[in-house]
Amino acid sequence: MRELLRKILSLQPDWSSDNTPAMQERGLLVRREVVGWLRERLPSIVENAPEEIDDWRVEARDGTGLKNEIPWARVYSASRSRSATVGWYIVYLFGAQGDRVYLSLNQGTTRWEKGDLHARPVAELRQRARWAYKALSPLLQSRVDLVEQISLEARKSPLGPAYEAGNVMAFEYALDRLPNEKVLAGDLQFLASVLGHLYQLAEQAIDLPGDLSPEVVDALVTAERSAGKTRKGQGLRLTSVERTAIERQAVTVAMRYLTTEGFTVTDVGATQSYDLDALRGEQHLFVEVKGTTSMWSSTSEIILTKNEVDLHEREYPNNMLVVVSQITLDRTATPPSASGGELHVVHPWQVLPSKLTPVTYRYVVGE
Repeated sequence: MRELLRKILSLQPDWSSDNTPAMQERGLLVRREVVGWLRERLPSIVENAPEEIDDWRVEARDGTGLKNEIPWARVYSASRSRSATVGWYIVYLFGAQGDRVYLSLNQGTTRWEKGDLHARPVAELRQRARWAYKALSPLLQSRVDLVEQISLEARKSPLGPAYEAGNVMAFEYALDRLPNEKVLAGDLQFLASVLGHLYQLAEQAIDLPGDLSPEVVDALVTAERSAGKTRKGQGLRLTSVERTAIERQAVTVAMRYLTTEGFTVTDVGATQSYDLDALRGEQHLFVEVKGTTSMWSSTSEIILTKNEVDLHEREYPNNMLVVVSQITLDRTATPPSASGGELHVVHPWQVLPSKLTPVTYRYVVGE
């Protein structure tokens, strides 16, 4: 592996987006030789990983068509990082100037939003990296040779800065100080073990910075389960009791707000397709309430049933959406309790078809 890294780095100064002879050689080294070396080490990775993670894979890319300035080769769980654009993984990243290569604990630098792939903001990537570092700190601090920042010195590729921001921790290998085979294999094994722990922590976490809210994740998981498409590593973030606690806290905050606005408020969520009935003189509002532990932004999403959509389309403009974000969930209490929350009010609330994304379908089979 040491010689493979040296050869690839020696070709980096000759980078071209065209498929030149140098780039053809680099591609074969990355996609075949490095991948082959990594695959030979998968059995030891599996042996030392949590038992439930049994789908370790290897892949590499140097560019399809136009050649990448930063080629890479990664090790990952197929169910937890279905592509290099999502999830967490460990990855060899080759510096653009050919002077260094990193073995980095990194993450997908893009995300799907309403059917399109968008680059994650650098600030968000750094926030996610900090979350992972804090969660893994007891493990990472055992290795003083890890670095917190990587420098790929990409001149044209926008992915260079994204990889740098997405790095949690990395081993840095300078061209003139490439370690021997034993050290490279040991570093790989160590970071793969850390990655296994990260997968577990991510699955147990309620909120991950930049990810969908747990309520949306759970709705997607439930929809896939009902369609018989359950994936490994795909579980519910919230229990039914926790979900109820969050919903009740959201309703409490919404009722308090409406009362201070002079409304007489009735909780009708148990019997109607909306949550609160609000009266103030001749004004009658149909109020939808959603609660979440996540932070709120312009791209945040909520889950609506068909009946809720139909009702609010029918009652507009005499309707309101109240979202209570950043609710604190105490899982140590029995039963779990919820408190706090930040209020977001949309009134009147027009449900726009362009902003609706179907989660699942009912389909009548037959003629």
